[in-house]
Formats: sequence, C-alpha cells, structure tokens
Amino acid sequence: MVALNTPLSVRLSEDDSAFLAQLELEGAVTSSDKVRGLIRLARLRHQRPETFAGALAASHEALGPALRTVREAEQASDRRSGVVVGLLTCVEEFLALSLSTPAEMAAADAAAMARHEARLVDCAARMFEQMLRWAVTPSAPAYDPGIVARRLASLNDLMTLITLAVPPTADAK
Repeated sequence: MVALNTPLSVRLSEDDSAFLAQLELEGAVTSSDKVRGLIRLARLRHQRPETFAGALAASHEALGPALRTVREAEQASDRRSGVVVGLLTCVEEFLALSLSTPAEMAAADAAAMARHEARLVDCAARMFEQMLRWAVTPSAPAYDPGIVARRLASLNDLMTLITLAVPPTADAK
C-alpha cells in the first residue's frame, strides 16, 4: 500500500464538486480516492508506457468505459454485437501498439522501426480481415446485420483493382 503522507486541500466549484461526486473510478469511493485516481490517470497520460503491457493497460483504461457502456446497454436490451466489441478490441490493441512505440524509434533504429511498422500493419490487417469475414456472411453479428456488407460494398471497386494489381505473394498470410 502506498503511504499517503502529503495532505492537500483544494476548493472546487459546484460543477466540479458535482462531477467528482458522480465520477466512477475503479477502487475510488471517497472524494480523496477520486482525486488520487484522477492524478494517477493524468500521470499515465503524461508518461509514455515503456512496454506493450503498460500501453495495453493505458489503452484498456481509455477504452474501458466505452466497452462497459456497450456491454451494459447490450445486457439491458438483450442484443449483442460482435462487430462493436470486436472493433473496440482491435482499436484497444492498435492504440496500445501506438502508445508503445519503441524508444529505438526516436533513435531512428531501422530494425526497430521495421518491427514496429510490421506490428501496426499486422493489427490493421487482422481488423480488416475480420471486417471482410463479417461482410461475406449473410448476416454479421451486429445490431444491424447488414451494416458491414453495405459499408464494404462501397469499397468493392477498390478491392477489385487491388486484386488485379497485386499478385499474391508467398509472404501473404
């Protein structure tokens, strides 16, 4: 447990006090807990994560409220969307990869730059592959089962041109 030995007193506007009272932060009950939680969040935003695990925690913290809201709404409405949850999960990973940009990138280390680029491309490709899979099924696991197919249909001309212009390679997964 962290020693709490520096007292701090602040005056808040009524709006800020009301906001703090309704704010939900994991593990925070009292106003003091919430202020400490807000300082921790500000510190996380200010400091760049040094590892993917740290970046994943930060991206999960950033997107957690959105995912909780989606799951609560789904529970209340008895509807589910694998599309929404799947995309939020992909975004969480992509954000974590972006936040964990290796320190070597700053030094312009070619190998590190190439590894980082490959990770970002792989993550984006997996998300796009999932979108394509949802588009070719009769109904995607979504609130609107045709949403993915309709949106990707507008990209059909581009995908056809790509198919004709880029021959498959042995490296394609």
